[in-house]
Amino acid sequence: MPEPSAAALIAGLEARGIALFLEGGEIRYRAPRNALTDSDKTLLRGRREQIRDFLAARAAARGLRTAPPIPGPLTVSVAQEMWRAFAGGAQEGEPVALNIGMVGTFRNTSPQAVTAAIRQVIARHDALRVSFRVEGGALTPWLNDAETLEIEQADLRGLSPEAADAAALAGSREFCARLNAIEGGGWLTRAKVFALPGHAVMGAISSAHMIADAGSRNIILDELRDIVENGAPQAPPSVPYNDYALAERQFLAGPQGAALIEHWRGWYRDQPTLHAPDGTPLQWGNGLRSVRNFAVPRRVLDKVRALAATLKVTPFHIQLAVFAIAMARWSRMERFAVRVLGDKRTAMELSGTVGLMFCADAVQMQVAAGADFETVLRGIMVEYDAALARRIPSLHFWAPQCVRPGIEAPDYPNRIPAVFNYYSVGTAREKAEKQAAPDATATLPWPPQLVRIPDSYWPRRSSPLFLHLMDYGSDGAGSLHFFGVSEADQESFIAALFQTFGEVAPV
Repeated sequence: MPEPSAAALIAGLEARGIALFLEGGEIRYRAPRNALTDSDKTLLRGRREQIRDFLAARAAARGLRTAPPIPGPLTVSVAQEMWRAFAGGAQEGEPVALNIGMVGTFRNTSPQAVTAAIRQVIARHDALRVSFRVEGGALTPWLNDAETLEIEQADLRGLSPEAADAAALAGSREFCARLNAIEGGGWLTRAKVFALPGHAVMGAISSAHMIADAGSRNIILDELRDIVENGAPQAPPSVPYNDYALAERQFLAGPQGAALIEHWRGWYRDQPTLHAPDGTPLQWGNGLRSVRNFAVPRRVLDKVRALAATLKVTPFHIQLAVFAIAMARWSRMERFAVRVLGDKRTAMELSGTVGLMFCADAVQMQVAAGADFETVLRGIMVEYDAALARRIPSLHFWAPQCVRPGIEAPDYPNRIPAVFNYYSVGTAREKAEKQAAPDATATLPWPPQLVRIPDSYWPRRSSPLFLHLMDYGSDGAGSLHFFGVSEADQESFIAALFQTFGEVAPV
């Protein structure tokens, strides 16, 4: 039986009411009388340095979470620096433009009203109005005036309702797929309004991922609907993105930030290299990427939700554990790391912050051969919670210690082999509308039929394994990305993934 991680050890003690903390650099504890046994004390003494390091990192990350926003001059955020290093440059937009598309249909209104609402939302969030110029190799940001944004118009009222809806949907997809070049010097946000028959309007906003994320999409669409229907946004203003980014940057430049970065460097050095079944070491790189997409029927999501309710966890936890078990079986390794995408909007005052607020947490997976599903699940939850408690703001394509570009060389090897992205897609209103509609997925097969799109060259570094799972409430969608994995091993991983899923949540 492998030795438990420091996170698992501390979690086990805390579950017994034994709270560990640092005082003057030394480990202290609070506990009920006689709760800490002699064997506990021996174990703590034997792993003193690991535990001290973990507690220090947890305390530093708490300082980052509670750092107050700092009003100040417009500044490129740390996350934006990382995004530019990943997605910018001469080959930006290849093979696809990385945008956040925000598309909504509004009833009983006019194109003029939706146009005005879009302009009001863009004026409300500075993050959407930022552009960048390159000066001395660095990015310098500035704010565009909301009134200077050209909002394109398309009049489809002469078509039948069905034809107009189809044309607007196709037009919005094409519009949101256009490149908003980071270093082009122009607007990184675009907008277009489609006038539809019957006093309906489709509004489309496309922002470069550099300045927005999926959470921003939901915030913006909710605000647009509030303005169109009620005349004004209903949610109070949140912390401006620039104020949040300045506080984050200041923290990372200080002693606590340096300690947190160093903690993750040490953690990273301790991670093993995962190998595919054919022996290939799984490391990030540039080259051909294979993508397979699939649909998730409503009955499958309902099964996962029912299991999550029984185990008192979330569907996210179930899906992450399935992914980890499949990786362990496929690679024949019991310990490895996965990057799990997340959201830095962890406080009420950040709930409406628009900007590049997504992040990735590096999580150690411990999957003992033969262990039952709930045991593996609970262990993964401990490690995931520990990663959140020591969160460092990084993105999925950087090793954890590359939280600030320049700390390591751009080609520093990233051995964390896999990325897991589970996202609940849509606003509450969108989900309610979809849930009320008839189930259009009842006849879809499960396990699903995977659709392979043509392999394409990605100039940006890619992870060997990347699983996207999008939960729309009424149905779902998945996408598996492979890089540097042989055809045979791709197929065997797909088989392992859906076999594991079938064992955990049979439908």
